[in-house]
Amino acid sequence: MTKFIVTVCLPATKPRKLPEAIAAAMAPYDINLTDEWNPVGEWDWWTIRSGAGTPYLVLPAHDGDRRLVTASTVPRRKADLKPLGPLECSGGPRGMLDFDAMRRRSAHRYDALLAAWDELTAQHPKARPLSHFVARHDSDPDGYSREDAKRDHLAQPLVQEVAQRAVAGDPHFDMSFLLNDPIAYFAQEHEEARRSAVLSAVPGFALLALDGTWSDGQSDGYWERANAYLDNLHAEAVVVDLLCHC
Repeated sequence: MTKFIVTVCLPATKPRKLPEAIAAAMAPYDINLTDEWNPVGEWDWWTIRSGAGTPYLVLPAHDGDRRLVTASTVPRRKADLKPLGPLECSGGPRGMLDFDAMRRRSAHRYDALLAAWDELTAQHPKARPLSHFVARHDSDPDGYSREDAKRDHLAQPLVQEVAQRAVAGDPHFDMSFLLNDPIAYFAQEHEEARRSAVLSAVPGFALLALDGTWSDGQSDGYWERANAYLDNLHAEAVVVDLLCHC
């Protein structure tokens, strides 16, 4: 069971009618739609995504437009959306949304993360990835347990500081760094990782197209196709993100 983001595309729809329109579009992919397991089921619950971390950005000429999906345009009894800042919303007509600005935001955040990491590495001794300690365990499983490997990896000052910053709500190191090895993460090819961050700035892990077709990140080339599809949607088509569970 996991949570993921689905980007839903709908024909022109007023915000107050959006929850019903989303429900109709998502219905075929309800895991519990049939008495038996739905063979095309993808979710067991969903809600309109509402968070300050990565809201949709609005083109300045359309800031405050009542056709945008916001806490003031969708009745609270239908969706508990959080108030957002200027030029931010939870979705809306494609022609009012600034996808390019969202991609620039993602690139800037990735660059800032790398800069923060470089600053930390300059302050601490060089650290080794978890795989280094696991290899030591594999070569001597009786004398060096897997628990020893995890303990020694986590004890490194650099890993400790990243974990502490994540818990404290650091703007660069989020909670994912408590579950993943930061040493291995920052050892990857950053040009490709930055490109991936930009590709995932607009579409969620899955995309529900206007014709009801579902696609997601498990298929090759998904991110490129999803971006191209969203970029070429007609201006009145509504785009909104859902937080789903499966």
